[in-house]
Amino acid sequence: MDGIQFDMTTNRKRISGRLEHLPRGAVIVTVAGDHWVLEDYEPSNEDFGFEVTAEGIVVGFDRLRVEWLGQVPA
Repeated sequence: MDGIQFDMTTNRKRISGRLEHLPRGAVIVTVAGDHWVLEDYEPSNEDFGFEVTAEGIVVGFDRLRVEWLGQVPA
C-alpha cells in the first residue's frame, strides 16, 4: 500500500446521552451515568440539555475526539 496508512488500533466509539456543560468542558452524560468529555467540539449554549449522539475516536480514559455529533429526534 504505497502512501496509504491504516491504523487498526483506532478505537472508534458512538456515544448517546445528554449534552452538559461541566467544569471540564462539554460532556455527554449517558443513561448509565458515564461522563464523556468532548474534544474538538464547540457547542453553542442552545445545544446543552438535549439528548445527542456523538461519533469519534477515544483519546483518553473518558475523552472522545468528536468527528460527528447530532441531536436525537424527540
